[in-house]
Parts: sequence; structure tokens; C-alpha cells
Amino acid sequence: MNRFSRYFLYRTVLFISVLGITIFFIKEGGSLFPLLIFLVLFIIDEILVRTLQKEIKLFNILIDSTYLSIFIIFTGGVYSPFAPFYFTFIVLSAYLLSPLDSFITAGYSGLLYGLICLVFPGYIPERLVLITLPPVPSLSDVLLNYIIYSLSFLFTAALSSFIVERFRREVIRLRVTTGDILGAIDYGILTIDDKRRIVWSNGIASILLGDDLEPGKYIDRILPGSFYHSLEKVFSDEIKEAEVNFRDRIYRIRKNELHQGQGTILLINDVTLEKQREEEMQMREKLITIGQFAANLAHSVRNPVSSIRASAELFDVEKGEYFDKNRRLKRLIIEESDHLNELVLNFLDFTRSLEINPVEVHLRELCGEMEILLKKSKYFDDNISIENRVSDTIKIKADQALLRSIFLNLGTNSLKAMRNGGQLIFNCHTDGKIVIGVEDTGCGIPEKDIKRIFSPFYSRFNDGFGFGLAIVKKIIELHGWDCKVDSQLNKGTKFRIII
Repeated sequence: MNRFSRYFLYRTVLFISVLGITIFFIKEGGSLFPLLIFLVLFIIDEILVRTLQKEIKLFNILIDSTYLSIFIIFTGGVYSPFAPFYFTFIVLSAYLLSPLDSFITAGYSGLLYGLICLVFPGYIPERLVLITLPPVPSLSDVLLNYIIYSLSFLFTAALSSFIVERFRREVIRLRVTTGDILGAIDYGILTIDDKRRIVWSNGIASILLGDDLEPGKYIDRILPGSFYHSLEKVFSDEIKEAEVNFRDRIYRIRKNELHQGQGTILLINDVTLEKQREEEMQMREKLITIGQFAANLAHSVRNPVSSIRASAELFDVEKGEYFDKNRRLKRLIIEESDHLNELVLNFLDFTRSLEINPVEVHLRELCGEMEILLKKSKYFDDNISIENRVSDTIKIKADQALLRSIFLNLGTNSLKAMRNGGQLIFNCHTDGKIVIGVEDTGCGIPEKDIKRIFSPFYSRFNDGFGFGLAIVKKIIELHGWDCKVDSQLNKGTKFRIII
């Protein structure tokens, strides 16, 4: 409830209470006509103000002080029991408006009370006075009463203004201190009442979950069903914390109950990077194990394969009854031996520990060398064009041999993806960072497979082993770079290396 609503609730309760007390103590034979007029005016004023206004103004309080003065006139004037209600309007002016408005209300109340004490006595017919009055006081008593009330109005304005200003400064200090503390916390904080409505959220929560976290909104109407379903388990105490996938991020949510079950505080932490590091650590541990296995595999496989290949080359198939058949078998043995040897070499390249030796690399020259190498590849044909669009001025710090391996693997995959012809483009642009692009117009990668292409043993081609892109990613991460992939089926794929 805002200040406007609170004030008009207060004035409604005040005047209804005053009317009720007056009716209860009305003198015998007293007329209810003044009360009826007052009630009609009050209702009309209430309707007009609530229709035309949205916030409390000084003139609202001054008009209510006038209503109170009229009521005081008909309930005894200087002896009316309702005169102390002036103080409430003075205090409300200080609290809802400003110290200056409080003093204006005090002065206006003193003016009205002066008119009641010094001007109106004797002009109000006895029959319109609603309660029994004592004898008319002397002029000196009236003056004394007026002076006391006027000074009390001013003292009340001064005291209430001082207290309210002190209170406001303290609230601002606490708000700034609390806001600074909560703003410095690197996880989202969301406060929810017992009806699952948002009470408050910090800036990080808005960044993580969106800008719709407005106070008063129901949380189940803002968050997607899957996200809220995980929250339901936290709310029901089924689990103390949950991890939720939302907008391609992973969030860990923990709940803390407010005092006496008045609501809940949700602590929301983006653990996406943490999860990625865990996966990378697990992958490193696997690679260490694989590396140890690979060293043994190299000796256990390569030596027999070399012997088989050498024996096949010495095998004489030029004579004999099964000349054609033996020649095909010899070729098959040699080809498969080479195939197996290549697999072992790729496996060793992937698992071995790499060290970078950064040097200044002229990027256009290196891409030019790759263009020559790729045109000699068995996957290249005349229906494929290769373009080097890298600017002649771009130079980077990198391990030249490893960077050549990146381009060779990416280029070879592009050639494989363009069996029916197409275009392979090397380009580079700078936008705060250097972004190298290797782009083709081949068959593209299915969206469901994009996250798997850097995994070992995954290949989209029948003659691949699934190590090329895994090695590419390893080299990129070793340099501290990043890699993005954009692909559309039957339209092509673009690899971006962000330096």
C-alpha cells in the first residue's frame, strides 16, 4: 500500500470515528442534519480525490484540516473534544510530505483554531450545536487556550519534522549500506512472500533471470515451467538446492526461510563455468589415462603393423594360380596397415602433451600455404574453390606449427563436406578481438551434433577417426583462445577462432 492509499485510509477511519463518537454523545434533541451534510461532503470529496489524484498533496491535508475545523465548530468550538486531532494532520504532513509542509499545516491549523475561538462563538445557533456545552468561557480563557494550542502546533511540527528527517536519513543510510553489500554479491538474490509473489530482487537476479522480476508478480507466471518445477522441489523441502538449465546456462538455487515462515530467500548462482571446468578437469584426467595407454598402444600396435606391412610388400604375387586375388589381398593388407598406423598416429597426437612456442605469425602467408597444401589433398577437386581473404596486415602471436595443424584439420573437413563442389574461405576481422574464420559451403552439421564435433572418436565422415576437431580444440584452448561454430544443413559451416 502506497502513501496515498495509507493516508486516505487513515482520514476515512478518523472522520468515521469522529462521527460515531458524536452520534453516541449527541445531546438530547440534537439535530443530525449537520452530520448528514458533513457526511455527504466527505463522501463527494473522497470520490473526487480518488478519481483525480494519484499521490498525496499538501492541499489534501489542508482541506481535511478545514473539515475538522467545521466539525469542531458544531461540537463545542473552543471546548470541542476533537481539537487535538489537528496534531495528527501536522505529524502526517511531516511524515508524508516535508518539514516545510508540516509547519504550513501547523500555521493553517492555528489560523483555523483562532477563528473558531475568537470569531465564531456566539454566531452558531444553539440548536445546531451537537453536544452539551459548559458555560461560555471568558475572553482571557479563550486567548490562553488559543495560545497554548498554537504553540503546541508549532512545537509538534518542529519535533515531528526532526524525528521524521532523522528517520529518513537513517533509512537512506541503511538502504545504501544494504544495497552496496547486496550489489557486491556475485549471485542473484530473490525474496518471495508466502504467496510466491516477488518482494525484492537484486541486480544480478535480474541479469540472470530477466528484467520481469517486478515486486508483486507471481514467480510461476514469470519463469518457464521447467525452471519453476525445479523450484517446487526446493519449496517443498524435498531437496535443499537444485541445479536448473535455463537459457543455455546452469543455475544452482538454494533456499533460506524468512522468520516465522513469512517468505523465502532464493540464492541463485550461475555455475555454468564451474560445470565446464569440472567437465574439462574430468576430460584432462581421462586424457592422462588415455595418454598412458596410448604410449603402450604405440609399441603394441605399430610394431606388428609395420611387420605385417613389410611382409606384405615382400610377398610375391606376380606368379601363381591366384595372381589377381593375391594382388588384391596384398593391396588390402598394405592399405589397412596404413589406415591402422594413421589411427595410432592421430591417437598419439591427441593424447600427447603439447607445449606452445609463440612466434609472430603473418596470417595471410600461413593461409596461403594452407591453400597450396589443401589443393594437393585427395579430397580436393576442380569443383572446389579456395579463397584467402585475410588482410595482409594482420599478424598474431601463436605456435606456427600448431596453428598450421588447426587450419589443415579445418580445411580438410571442409573439403570432405564439399564432395559436390563448393567454396572454402579463409578470412579474418578485428572487432576488439581478432576473429579468424574458416568457412565452407558444404553439407553442414546437424544442430544436435554441433556439441559433439569436438569429442574424440566422433566423425561425420566414413574415412575419419574423430580426432581432427578434438586436436583443433585442444590447440585453441592451449593458446587461451575460444572457438565458435555456426552451421546450417546443406548451406555450410563456419568456424570462428576468437583470439
